[in-house]
Amino acid sequence: MADLRCPICVDSMLTKHSENGTDVDFCEKCGGIWLDKGELNKITHPIAGDLEFCCHENHQKSIITEHLCPLCTNGTKLVEAYFMEYSDIRIEYCKCCDGIWLEKGELDVINREIDALKEVPESLDHKIMVFLSKLPFN
Repeated sequence: MADLRCPICVDSMLTKHSENGTDVDFCEKCGGIWLDKGELNKITHPIAGDLEFCCHENHQKSIITEHLCPLCTNGTKLVEAYFMEYSDIRIEYCKCCDGIWLEKGELDVINREIDALKEVPESLDHKIMVFLSKLPFN
């Protein structure tokens, strides 16, 4: 695999760094982390569902940035979007390869949000909706 450049620092190369047992690409200069598709779910605190889908589902509210995807070689720009619809956390991701860029400290903020979600008891209505959503409809 080719060396990856930091989308923020541009002149810095990303190095491999272990985050919660998963090798991710890390910028020594700014502290940002590049996550390949599927890695966000591996390095965050465990929670039901696909966090990466949550990041991508509200792409209509997204903003194209000037930062280039470190993985795609065709000049693809990263897109800034809310981590989750109701969240104030904004992340950058690539629509082409589904990679995610987290700035320094954003992983900690995401984990705090996940922990807060776990503390909120689910309503009966929500439990019923989840149950119904898992039923096969043909």
